[in-house]
Amino acid sequence: MSILLIFLLFNCKSEKSKEEYLVNEIDEKTQDSVKLQISSRVDITKNDVKEVLNLYENYINSKPDSIYDNPYWNKEEKALFKDFDFSRLNIYNGISASQLFSVYKPFVLSIEPKNKKYQISVLYSNSATESPYVGSKVWCIHKLNARKEEGAWKFENLLTEKTRNWIKKQKGFIEYLYPQEHQFDEEKANRAIDFCNSLVRRFNPEFNQSFSFYLANGIDEMGELENFDFIFSGVTTGKAREGMILSSNSDEFYPHEFVHKLLPVNVKRGYVIEEGLAMFLGTKEDETEYKTMMQKLAKDYNKEASYSLKNILNNTTKWNGYQSAYPGGALICEIIHEAKGDEGLNFLIKGNTQNYTEIMSLTARILQLKESRVIHLIDEKIKEFE
Repeated sequence: MSILLIFLLFNCKSEKSKEEYLVNEIDEKTQDSVKLQISSRVDITKNDVKEVLNLYENYINSKPDSIYDNPYWNKEEKALFKDFDFSRLNIYNGISASQLFSVYKPFVLSIEPKNKKYQISVLYSNSATESPYVGSKVWCIHKLNARKEEGAWKFENLLTEKTRNWIKKQKGFIEYLYPQEHQFDEEKANRAIDFCNSLVRRFNPEFNQSFSFYLANGIDEMGELENFDFIFSGVTTGKAREGMILSSNSDEFYPHEFVHKLLPVNVKRGYVIEEGLAMFLGTKEDETEYKTMMQKLAKDYNKEASYSLKNILNNTTKWNGYQSAYPGGALICEIIHEAKGDEGLNFLIKGNTQNYTEIMSLTARILQLKESRVIHLIDEKIKEFE
């Protein structure tokens, strides 16, 4: 396995698209059993501590990057959530467990009693000492609770315990949860409900669910909701999960993430169009932010091979300081909505958009144009943001 390629992979500010185009270049190999390094602070003479230590080692050797009925996790959360380990996406973030553990060695910092539970804290770091790889030296500090279930220790998320004393406020189908010190903004919450109701009427009139919206104070507190003391991989300002939105900006109005929660489910909707819709329908509520992202793409568009339309829509551009998938997908939404309005976007939302070929084919059908003409429209639209 090429360690250099893995370091290049991990050195960027992490989001899904930055990993995907490099991960195929990393040779897969059979990973030996991962062994934990342990701080002298961890008292392994205590039987419960030793059992929790063994639980963590068993867990990270049980394909923790995959979603299945993992025997080391508690039954209650596995019944509530398909992706029950809230830290899984951030730790692995488009790579495999074997790839991660070949570079980042888990070091157990502490295992401490917490009421009738134990909390384990584990540092993931690499051996880099020089730039640029030292910038990603610490991947994360991972924390999990262990609780007894039918006489055996099982892991659980920290979110429920972390937010036990947070204030709850119901607004329509959104349940806001926020720390005691947060000053709840009724005006922004009402704006959020109006936005969500409008989105549902336009694109998902059968929506009849509710979700929780956690307003964390900064990215570190948001990281705590996903089982981290510190997180480098997957750092972002907001995230839509099963039945919830997590936000780090303490803002009741987060239209980009609302779009992710409220659009009808479509397993054939690809990442670029998913994020493009969230940007076009949500981020665009802030015209300045939207135009800034579109201008970044316009600056790079077709200036080099990496930023060809095909690479943008396949999400394989090189990293240039921003997620090209977001404005790239929004570009498709722009030309469709301009010509066909919400009706056209509804076809896009429900269609197969998993790659460049499918996106272009569907867009051509929606617009009733040849693909060459669609490309011309895209070229002309992007020029408007230069």
